[in-house]
Amino acid sequence: LSTAGPIPGHARVSSIMSSVIVATKTAPTIRRPVLSSGTAPRPSLPSHRIVTRRIERVPSASSSSVVASVGTAERREELKGIQTGFRRGGMPLKGGGTLAARLMEGSDVKSATEVMTESFRGSPVERPRARVAKYLLDQLDSGPDEACLVGVDETSDEVVAVVTLSFSQAARGGADAAGSRGVAGSGAKSLPSPADAPYLCNMAVRESARGRGVAKALLGACDELVREMGGADMWLHVRLSDPIATGLYRGAGYLVEATEEKKAMMFFKQEGDGIALMRKELVPGGSNSIFA
Repeated sequence: LSTAGPIPGHARVSSIMSSVIVATKTAPTIRRPVLSSGTAPRPSLPSHRIVTRRIERVPSASSSSVVASVGTAERREELKGIQTGFRRGGMPLKGGGTLAARLMEGSDVKSATEVMTESFRGSPVERPRARVAKYLLDQLDSGPDEACLVGVDETSDEVVAVVTLSFSQAARGGADAAGSRGVAGSGAKSLPSPADAPYLCNMAVRESARGRGVAKALLGACDELVREMGGADMWLHVRLSDPIATGLYRGAGYLVEATEEKKAMMFFKQEGDGIALMRKELVPGGSNSIFA
């Protein structure tokens, strides 16, 4: 099960300044006239010299330096504490067993990569395993602007689900998130989620764990975390061609706010193509004050 926000080509740029070798060519040497014979040096043939220089890559406007500017330092530390300490266990699953939800840790990345890669395999948003792993590794250092939760089967201690939450427009790549992340990080340009609203994406459940209520339980845990952080609602995008995911979110209390049909590309448009923007109200009449 997945939202329309697939695996992002992450908006943040690594803080490690990298260097790029740039090769440039100098102009050919100029022949000088010989003023006197005998002592004048023999003119050389035109030559080209390869010169290398090191330049530093400048972080983009959607880098972590921009993300870090959201909210006061004190509030950001408070939010980090809420996320790090968050854990919901004992959530019953169909067929027996319970699920626990918590913030993803470094030891979870390998399993979470398997879950996400498996879930998106064969879909329009399939991404190489290495790219998925890089995305999840970046989540470990995303600060309070994003949180990646994992669902853990408490019987086997196996990671069976993963989901990402973002809490600022900067974390989703700025106003043009779809362009900067390479995918619909905060949805299509024409159907953006509110800049100050929590946004859910990349919900993925291990195939062997489907049909047991894992996704529903993890969504409930997401609601609790968002409320603890000061959020009042949650937004997401879902593909209209994915009735199972759409049904899941409707059943969890999400309502469709708007839809966008995908334009036909030659003769290959499929029925149901497009996305829906959905919202769930968590605090009736409330407003988001996560970074306030």
